[in-house]
Amino acid sequence: MSKKIITSLIFIVCVYLSGALTAVAADVYSLEGRIVSAEDREPVEFATVRLNTLDWAVTDSDGKFRFPKLPSGKYQYEVAYLGFETAKGEFEIKNNISDMTIRLSPSSLALKEVVVTAREGKMGSSSLIGQSAIQHLQAKSVEDMLQLLPGAVTKNPDLTNAGQASIREIDAGENSNNSLGTAVVVDGSPLSNDANMQVFSTARSGSNSSVQTNTMNDQTTSGRGVDLRQISPDNIESIEVVRGIPSVEYGNLTSGAVIINTKAGATPWEVLVKVDPNSKLLSFGKGLRLGGNKGSVNFAVDYTKSNADRRKTYLGYDRLTANVSYSKMFFQSSNPLSFNFRGTYYRNISDTKSDEAMLKGEYFKNEDQGVRLAVNGMWRLNNKVVSNLNYSASLQYAHQQDIYNKSVGSGVVPYSHSYLPGEMQVSFLPGSYMCHYVLDGKPINVFAQLKANRMFIFPKGTVNFKLGIDYTLSANKGGGMVYDHDFPPIQGDGQSVRPRSYESLPSMHTLSAFVENHTEYSIGTTVLSIQPGVRVSRLMIDKAQALRGDINAVDPRVNVSYKFLTADNNHVFDNLSLVGGYGLATKMPTMAYLYPTPAYFDFVSYNSYAGADNPRNLAVMTTFVVPNTANHNLKPACSKKFEIGLNGRVGRVLGSITFFKENIDNEYGFQSVPISAGYNRYVIPQADMVSSTIPSYIDGALHYTMADGTVKKAPAYFQREVRSYSMPANVYETDKHGIEYTFNFGKIKPLSTDLIIDGAWFWIKRRSTGNGFNSSRVVTDVDPASGITNYNTYLAVMPAGSGSVRSRVNTNFRFVTHIPAIRLILSTTLQVVWQESVRNIYEDADGNPLYRAATSSYGKPMLEVIPVGYYDKEMNYFEWNPSGVERPEELVTRYSNPDYFTRQDYPVTCMLNFKLTKEIKKYVQISMIANNFLKFSKVYRQNKIGGYKELYSPMYFGAEIKAKF
Repeated sequence: MSKKIITSLIFIVCVYLSGALTAVAADVYSLEGRIVSAEDREPVEFATVRLNTLDWAVTDSDGKFRFPKLPSGKYQYEVAYLGFETAKGEFEIKNNISDMTIRLSPSSLALKEVVVTAREGKMGSSSLIGQSAIQHLQAKSVEDMLQLLPGAVTKNPDLTNAGQASIREIDAGENSNNSLGTAVVVDGSPLSNDANMQVFSTARSGSNSSVQTNTMNDQTTSGRGVDLRQISPDNIESIEVVRGIPSVEYGNLTSGAVIINTKAGATPWEVLVKVDPNSKLLSFGKGLRLGGNKGSVNFAVDYTKSNADRRKTYLGYDRLTANVSYSKMFFQSSNPLSFNFRGTYYRNISDTKSDEAMLKGEYFKNEDQGVRLAVNGMWRLNNKVVSNLNYSASLQYAHQQDIYNKSVGSGVVPYSHSYLPGEMQVSFLPGSYMCHYVLDGKPINVFAQLKANRMFIFPKGTVNFKLGIDYTLSANKGGGMVYDHDFPPIQGDGQSVRPRSYESLPSMHTLSAFVENHTEYSIGTTVLSIQPGVRVSRLMIDKAQALRGDINAVDPRVNVSYKFLTADNNHVFDNLSLVGGYGLATKMPTMAYLYPTPAYFDFVSYNSYAGADNPRNLAVMTTFVVPNTANHNLKPACSKKFEIGLNGRVGRVLGSITFFKENIDNEYGFQSVPISAGYNRYVIPQADMVSSTIPSYIDGALHYTMADGTVKKAPAYFQREVRSYSMPANVYETDKHGIEYTFNFGKIKPLSTDLIIDGAWFWIKRRSTGNGFNSSRVVTDVDPASGITNYNTYLAVMPAGSGSVRSRVNTNFRFVTHIPAIRLILSTTLQVVWQESVRNIYEDADGNPLYRAATSSYGKPMLEVIPVGYYDKEMNYFEWNPSGVERPEELVTRYSNPDYFTRQDYPVTCMLNFKLTKEIKKYVQISMIANNFLKFSKVYRQNKIGGYKELYSPMYFGAEIKAKF
């Protein structure tokens, strides 16, 4: 382990212990209280009472809770339990308190206040989405819930494509590195996609699951983020989305974190039905107490069937999920220890059956089923070193299959299935055949985390130290690519593939440690909060396979909040805080990037086919192998984030505005690597080519037998080909900045309507950092004896720097009408996109354009990018000199559109959406949703960059009904 990591770990432990051993003594008192339902005054069992000091307690069967040792001072409390609205308040303790009572109101539209939008967090940029908002949103997946974030625009639910998390993005779900860098944490354990190896061949097609266009590439998520369709939206209690700088307890990320808490505890039976034109969903569940102190069990099952288009029912997606949880409290009267177990089974099937565009017998299917088992809990110790000890552990196992049945062939051709390089006699493939191949993956992920905190209370504030360690294992035990050698998915010469088992690949192990301090300090009538921390990680990998050693990362982060205006020092603001933060975050490479597939190139040395069972049939091929295509220079992706903003309250008006700046370096992708391969071409002289001539391959050379029995050796002509394969690499970088804002203007009483305005300005620049290649082949001559055509091959090295700059300014005006008397809530959203543009770029790291104006051979203006150098077919490199190559114009990248790099602006668009939820007493809830219900539609011609773009989401409507009993 490197000195840097060891030093960081020692620092972490010393910082924690220095705080723990310098505690200041204070007077302590006990607090006893009771939690009851505001509806019937019945005690609420298993409700959690949390204090701002991170102390906590859980109620017993009589609704009672107890804090035995609380230093004197003021405290804020929060009480939460499934099915009830969270209760918040404040108290001051100077003596023992034994009669505190807190009333919880059952969640209902009959309450005076119901929040159906995202709320902003207090420290850093984060959005909190509660149970009422989730129900009102009528989401089909977690991806739909992210539309409540500032800057998001309406996207209709679509379960036929993999669901991807997107944070601070313009095209939600479209950037693989943004979704890969978004951590998805469920009940304390991160969901991992690092062992997903569902790729056809990284060396040939990168992270795609097939070389075909019309396939399951939009279903598999290798090299991308977790498929959010695996998580049932109706089993979620709350979500926190960290858009800014996350706590250091969250690692292996660059974009942010989606933190999900699922349902647990006693609930009535719930049956839910959702329908829209393209999908149907049925779910049911219940939570029950086991009696005495045996804990509680909660279970839920849902089934979804969806089609991309009701007119195309052959494009289908089915989802089945089942969840069960068990919760129990130990040592409730002394040092309570919570234990929570959760088990999840999911099965996703994306199936494309035969249709008119496919040949008879062709189909492809994606199956993904898995199990997640997790435990987590907290132990309240309250001793001199540890206040609370938190633990979490999980096991994730999935069985992923991409199944293809496709027609292959355009004639009888030779085929090699050798794993070793060299020249050899091979067999022929049929002229056409049906290939059945499977990508079989069995990813496994193990996670364990232990963290401790120690809280200190001082007269002027509090100090909370947090120390933790976590471990992650990622492996894949699947069969990999499986197919019959006699019917391969690719035929012909050139780059080919071979079956490869994932089970032979080494596992990845990551060990991390972190320390964090959260201090709140009162300075007169103002309050300063600061949360610095550091996380150190080490990814342990197989050096022989990855061609590099272990990867280390150190991620320091800090969030700050300064409440400089309060009701005590001004007459306008109830509070106004300056908030900000800075931090680094690292995303380690996945298995597909660390352990890519070998590259195989098969060249025809001799090919003679005269018909079935003809003795003249003979094929010889030369195989060239790159046994390990790993990148020894592969680095972890790293993001640097900075943000600063204001949040506060004036009477009923809440607001926040944040400026952010992000830079993400070393983003993942694949880069072409050229190779030069030499092989022999055998030609039987024309004079000897008669019907009685029989070729044979003997002792590594081609021979042929004449009619009189004479055996001759065929002449060999050495050929050289320049080809390329894809290698994992750090090939992209992203720069972002923008402004996010949210303002809640409170209720307009005559209308019973709240006005919430949120939106953002996003500016996103992405550019490639890897070189590209252009190639050309120029005929030099044709050998008169053999008839073989000889070529000069040139491979131009193009400069890095292609990409795009996108920007958008949007505002959502949300009018939320709530009428408690009739248990109804209606939210109408006016979505306005004030400005949107895109500009293609090709520039260097300093922003200087690398293209220039030129004129085509037809005298028309165009643009071109000049190579920086070139390789000849012997792989000798030369600086670019057009006079040094033949037909240099073929190696220059040219754009016939002279406006290709001109900014494309789009017009202002407005769209209206509404959602309605109505409760019938407390047993039935009916909801409806309509996006773009005025059916605005405009296909805009992109006059600068070419093509067309639909500016509006299609009209969408759906409904759901939920019954409780």
